[in-house]
Amino acid sequence: MQNLKEQVYVEATTVTVEGFRLRVLTAGEGPAVLLLHGFLVNADDWRPTITCLAEAGYRAIAPDTLGFGYSDKPGGAAYSLQRFADINVGLLDALGVQSAAVVGHSMGGKHALATTVLYPQRVSRLLIADSEGFMQLPLFMRKGGSLPFLGESILSLSALTPVIRMQLAAAFADPARYVTPELIARGRATLGDRRIRETTLAMSRHFEANDLKGSGLWERLKEIRCPVLIVWGEQDRLFPVKYAREAQAAIPGSQLVIIPRCGHFPQIEAQERFHGLLLGFLAGQEIR
Repeated sequence: MQNLKEQVYVEATTVTVEGFRLRVLTAGEGPAVLLLHGFLVNADDWRPTITCLAEAGYRAIAPDTLGFGYSDKPGGAAYSLQRFADINVGLLDALGVQSAAVVGHSMGGKHALATTVLYPQRVSRLLIADSEGFMQLPLFMRKGGSLPFLGESILSLSALTPVIRMQLAAAFADPARYVTPELIARGRATLGDRRIRETTLAMSRHFEANDLKGSGLWERLKEIRCPVLIVWGEQDRLFPVKYAREAQAAIPGSQLVIIPRCGHFPQIEAQERFHGLLLGFLAGQEIR
């Protein structure tokens, strides 16, 4: 009789950290891996990776970042790289984790870097994928929230279906395959949430505190001593691949893997390759 593989159960819980409620997806037992998602998405993007890690003998921990998904959205000046790093470590404390490998995609990559610089003893390994923080963001993202009505007007336009479709098409090397009606509907629901729009505007108003250079953390990237792997999609049109090399230059000893025929979401568009790289890196294998 053929043995059927046991299905991994991904648990969604609420964990309170520094007075904020975070929705957290967890699965598996073993060494901890903290998964940090990107801008305007949530931890559900990590579900296939959570399953992969749990099956490989790791404990996967994927929070909805403060201000996004189903976590609290305090707004105002609550958001900064220092605060995100504090919350990441506070979450590990709440779950009884002394140290973890940290994986960050896009905005989550910037938060992972901040966590590693500010709490080096808590991060055993660091993987960043198509990470924010190495290019200058568009002016409206840096200043739009500070100008009356401009930021909200731009966000309202961004919630229109044609604009969402265009933005998503730029995120994938093969948009015909990945930009589905379901994904577009998810984008509309996200940008249609007033509280998430307020998060976006608050982060823009306090841009310096959320920027590697503005916060002073850029110069401290050279302090990182744990193993670092940088993964980037060769066809990333949001954060072009040249910034992957800037990231490698900024972090001494880091390794870089560029995935061909892949856009901004390697964990989705090149899932098998990404998971292979992640598991090999966690196991300390030579990366090729």
